[in-house]
Amino acid sequence: MHKPKENPGLYFNILHQKRVAELLLAAIRFDLFSYLESYTSPKAVSLHTGLNERNLQLVLNALSAAGFLEKSGEQYRNTTQSNEFLNKASAVYIGETILYREKMMSLSNLEERLKNGPDQIIQSNNKGVEVYDFYEAARVGIPEMYTGRVQSFVRNVKGVFCQASPQMVLDLGGGNGVMTMELLEEYPACRGVIFEHPSVAQLPRQLAAERKLTNRIEVREGDFNLDHLGTGYDLILASGILDFAKDHLEEVVEKLAKALTPAGILYLVTNEITEDFQAPPQSILGWLSSHLDGLDLLLSANTIKTQLTKHNFVKINEIELDGAYSSLQGEFYRKGSRI
Repeated sequence: MHKPKENPGLYFNILHQKRVAELLLAAIRFDLFSYLESYTSPKAVSLHTGLNERNLQLVLNALSAAGFLEKSGEQYRNTTQSNEFLNKASAVYIGETILYREKMMSLSNLEERLKNGPDQIIQSNNKGVEVYDFYEAARVGIPEMYTGRVQSFVRNVKGVFCQASPQMVLDLGGGNGVMTMELLEEYPACRGVIFEHPSVAQLPRQLAAERKLTNRIEVREGDFNLDHLGTGYDLILASGILDFAKDHLEEVVEKLAKALTPAGILYLVTNEITEDFQAPPQSILGWLSSHLDGLDLLLSANTIKTQLTKHNFVKINEIELDGAYSSLQGEFYRKGSRI
């Protein structure tokens, strides 16, 4: 009788994690966590939601077994973590973000795409706006950014500039623009430009107006691959956007170099893709859906760093991002010399 050399448990564990994910997504869609701030019975939640009490109790029990809820007798409440991130009453509720990302990265129709191949128009144009809803991504991503990303960014900018103050900031592909807005709160003399695609630009305009920052922030519309970026920036944010410059990388990095002041700083966040495109797995799998659609955007870390070196950028600092982006690193570059 053949005895396997390995244990196949890995595959069954993956199936278990799929069930956990399906359970969590359903609970978010039905907004169950917003009714479980304190110990509550399935009957009470059923009355609020209109869901079947019997099956709801089974789901709540499973959510507790999976570690999302706590159980006492026949009542359930959120864990501290669930209450902070999955209860709509929380300032850092990320339920919408989770649902958006699941949809954006879904491989549910993988078999069909393997048979039919990519969309020829998407493949030919290779533009992210044809696959991603960047406006929605920016909108639902606001609370997620406050789980640590914005805080760590502002803290480290203050460390890089020490006692000095950046006077002009460019947020390239800045999405909702909250990173620049928070930075301007720290530096009252600073002004900012948020450069975004026309389909997204209205969101940072609205947020700047709500925060009474329209006199200090200009939202500029365009395509950063093709358009002029302006000059005289003390700090440029290029967070998660260089992959979308794959077909124009050298030109974009050259424009970044010219746009900075002589002592200016470039803040860069990339996926840190290895040359063999095997790591990090979160990025390889996260981009797979869009690549199956026809995009070809991921750049290796070495490809990006080669262009930075060519245009005289020197890394002066790197930080691990906090919160939901803890798997990524932010890097600060200066032109020409180390500090």
